[in-house]
Amino acid sequence: MELKLSVENNVKNNDVKTMTGFLLIFYLAWSIKELWLIEYIYSFGEIISPLIEALVKGLVWIVPTWLYIKYYLITNPFDYLKMNINVKKGFFWGIFLSLLVGLYFAIETYIIKQQSFQFSLSIDDYLNVFLMAGIAEEIVFRGFILQEINKKMAFWKANVITALLFLVIHFPVWIYNDIFFHFGTHAYVFILGLLFGFVYKKTGSLWSVIILHALHNFFVTII
Repeated sequence: MELKLSVENNVKNNDVKTMTGFLLIFYLAWSIKELWLIEYIYSFGEIISPLIEALVKGLVWIVPTWLYIKYYLITNPFDYLKMNINVKKGFFWGIFLSLLVGLYFAIETYIIKQQSFQFSLSIDDYLNVFLMAGIAEEIVFRGFILQEINKKMAFWKANVITALLFLVIHFPVWIYNDIFFHFGTHAYVFILGLLFGFVYKKTGSLWSVIILHALHNFFVTII
């Protein structure tokens, strides 16, 4: 019995070390990209640069996570990430909650501020701010990190830690754009991370938060 517990503890410790190493490499790679490679990436023009940006994000975010799940956790990534279960439920709640978010921003923009949405957006906005942000960030944070941490502790503790990690991943681009000290943005992104985690938990589908995240970014960009 003691031997079995010892083996289980060693496996858990190895899992934590492996996960920690994975996250350190991930954060380092993305920080290098956001702080030093971003100008080079966006030197190829308004059409090629967004494509390179999307490719880089896929290679840094999606591919390593997919490989970790498939070869280290030895699990089908679609199953683990909950991308092939509760699909209709995920789409329904993702669209429904996004409409509520859109209604809020419409009231704030048209009625309170008496302004209008600005729909003249770039290819980069559509490809990276909406599509890739929704897919890549939710695969990594809610689909992968939240579930891994939730194996070790209660959901809300795991959700808080995941939301903090989600906040920290924004630090490099905020430093680059010189908006790091806008602390209201920190609180907003942290709360957003908690909300995404809660929606993911309740719907049991990654599609709910992919859609909600992508359309939230859309509304924030056009106001």
